Amino acid sequence: MTGVSQIGMKEAKRFVVDWHYSNIFPPHCMIALGCRDDKGLAGVAIWGWGVRPLHTIQKLFPSLKTADYWELNRLCLRDECPRNSESWFLARCAEWMRTHQPTIKLLTSWADGVRGKPGYVYQASGWLYGGSITTEIYTTETGEPVHPRTMITRFGSRSKTLCDSMKLRKIWGEQFMYARFLCGHSERKRLLAESTVKWTQHYPKLADLKWTICDAGEVSRETRDCPTIESAGRFRDPAPQLAL
Repeated sequence: MTGVSQIGMKEAKRFVVDWHYSNIFPPHCMIALGCRDDKGLAGVAIWGWGVRPLHTIQKLFPSLKTADYWELNRLCLRDECPRNSESWFLARCAEWMRTHQPTIKLLTSWADGVRGKPGYVYQASGWLYGGSITTEIYTTETGEPVHPRTMITRFGSRSKTLCDSMKLRKIWGEQFMYARFLCGHSERKRLLAESTVKWTQHYPKLADLKWTICDAGEVSRETRDCPTIESAGRFRDPAPQLAL
């Protein structure tokens, strides 16, 4: 594969729809980087922010602003790309950022433990691990995901009665937080000292994952078996644009 270059957002999103398990995009997709091989576009990394950019970063690093970081919104490569291509691509993205956007101090991302991903690509790339949060999602009988926000915006409720009537399964799992510092040593040291979480390289593994599942009309149960979650279809509901 060749080095990384900036590509158009439309091209990047078309690629993600074809090759990524999720065809829904966060609200603030700001910059797209791509890598190519002899077949054309081989991988895409879309950087930006989530729903609350300033709140998100200041909850971790109180002195930082939105302009100081990018969050990795989507990362995907074609299925036939060689092993370790994702970690190679992430490393090239960091190099590109240092050259072309030298004011960026930090890259962040979340590994989707709900879908059985503890973040091996970040671990292989030497990113720091900052702990996890518990999150929840609903799925239909066919495994289509329904975001909790969609339940409110489309149906006005997330009550158990409504979920049971729609035969929705509720799944609780973990999201794992990772970060890559691009700033100099002294600034990195300062940010680590002020951070509200502890950043380490003691990484979660697949065996650490667990889920709590509540099927329609039943009580919740804990499992170590990863639930099936397909791509979104009927319940696509992009997040609203909020002030940065």
